[in-house]
Amino acid sequence: MAYKTLGELRSDLSRRLGFGAQGSSGINSSLLDTFLQNAQDQLFAAFEWRQLIKYDDKVIGANQTLIDWATDCEPTHLRDVAIYDGSRWLPMTEGITWDMRSQDVTSIPTRYERYAQMEVWPETDTQYTIRRYYVATPARFTQDNDRASIDDGLVFLHAVTNAKLHYKQNDGQAYANQLNAMLDKLKGKNRGQAVFSRGGSMDTPARPRQE
Repeated sequence: MAYKTLGELRSDLSRRLGFGAQGSSGINSSLLDTFLQNAQDQLFAAFEWRQLIKYDDKVIGANQTLIDWATDCEPTHLRDVAIYDGSRWLPMTEGITWDMRSQDVTSIPTRYERYAQMEVWPETDTQYTIRRYYVATPARFTQDNDRASIDDGLVFLHAVTNAKLHYKQNDGQAYANQLNAMLDKLKGKNRGQAVFSRGGSMDTPARPRQE
């Protein structure tokens, strides 16, 4: 789905605030952009947006323990990790203890940690492919043609609520009530979703994604 652009949402927001007849000279575009950008940032942080979940395949060589993150992956947004042993995908477990680090062993990695780079344990004995599922960070949202990365209707409602309260418009609280109802509905929907585990195996690995 192609969501609305920042420019389109700013224009909608301006009209909803009653600024449409004033022309561009009467609008603080930067402030309106801030309402929209903050709305997307806060909504992204509050919910897991399944349409933003993706994965990357990283090939790790022998005697290696560190892997770079994808450019759109924050370590906190990691969801699942698996390693391909040549015939199947094996889930990896988070957490490397000091006792593990003290062992001089090379094998297929079974554990990982989320640091500036992803660390795996034990040290690899040969080449493997590691697959990581994560919630991708929103795309750039600063230029007129940049599109929202999540539900633009909810982004707009969040922005217009804060904007109307900022400008002390009389219907600001009504928008706030509408926003809270929408957020409660979204929270209830998320709570009702079953947790999916990718603990099963696959017959063959996908070709590693090129970055």
